[in-house]
Amino acid sequence: MMSSNMAKDIKNAKGSPIYTNLDDFLSASLARNDVIGSWGFGSNLNFTKMKKEETNVWFFEQVFNFLRSFFGLVMPDNLEIITYNASKQINRENLDQMTFLDELMLILKNLEQPIWVVRLNLSIVGFIRSGWTPDRPLRIRIQEPASFIVWGGADETGFQTFSISYKLFSSQVIESEGVALWSMNQPLLEKALRKWEKQSGKKIDVVKGNSNDLPLYSYGFSKPAPGDIRAKSAKKEEPPADDFIPDLNDLNI
Repeated sequence: MMSSNMAKDIKNAKGSPIYTNLDDFLSASLARNDVIGSWGFGSNLNFTKMKKEETNVWFFEQVFNFLRSFFGLVMPDNLEIITYNASKQINRENLDQMTFLDELMLILKNLEQPIWVVRLNLSIVGFIRSGWTPDRPLRIRIQEPASFIVWGGADETGFQTFSISYKLFSSQVIESEGVALWSMNQPLLEKALRKWEKQSGKKIDVVKGNSNDLPLYSYGFSKPAPGDIRAKSAKKEEPPADDFIPDLNDLNI
């Protein structure tokens, strides 16, 4: 696997570092004040015995399996692809859920190098408690930190992970329902993670977070996360993005 220092030197087209292992990704998320949990598994593949086409088809299959398993819970927002040795980087934004897989297949057909990393940034469809309707839950598309990342290639054995912010799984209570956000969103996450295992034929064996306060287990959050979890570094305040998809911080939960 490529060293973390070398990985941090690689940047995408926007100049942002691209991390090629889970620990670096979790640390980078924490530096942005994003407290997340991650679930993943390895594939134990020998990519040196696979042709370029076989490697790239494998990446496509992992993305397909994930999206099929998480259908209704996540929607693709933007895509980053890096080929082996970072020889080529591809970025796509404003993805359309209905045509994304066709677009991805077309990208792969035109690649001359084997893929090394695929990162799919996601928006979440979940229940929230908002200032607009504090007495009843809303289920809407939310822009919160969530990603699906797959690593592979000659120096790898294949690993993939899904990461998501803890905020939808907190102890915040819907007043009229008398239940926490966790009680409504956790069953959706557990169902998706179990489907992912069945679809991929792999068992989730890596569960990590970037805060010791996160109550993580193999299929999500074992209990409501404390509502006051904070990252170690202060986050710089920025104005809300001009986007029709709300951020949880805009909803006063």
